[in-house]
Amino acid sequence: MTPYWPPPSPVNSSTGTSPSPPPAPAGGGLEELTGREREAVALAAHGLSNDEIADRLVISPATAKTHINRAMAKLHARDRAQLVVLAYESGLVTPRRS
Repeated sequence: MTPYWPPPSPVNSSTGTSPSPPPAPAGGGLEELTGREREAVALAAHGLSNDEIADRLVISPATAKTHINRAMAKLHARDRAQLVVLAYESGLVTPRRS
């Protein structure tokens, strides 16, 4: 699988614009995640720490961290912030309305 966010493309000198990025894979690549990894990513997207995710899923903090790290590896997310963006862009979570 190719990285979700490829490195920046060079600017086309004739039009002054960058080429369009390739479309995101169906489901934002989330089909590669296990159900538990998806749950952990959704909770991380809502701002929970690994310890809080562990409490919610009734698992150890080390297991919560493993779920997050494996999800990051499978989705080629370079950090937790990018994982959260992927969760929103894929529709796994939606913004809360006030």
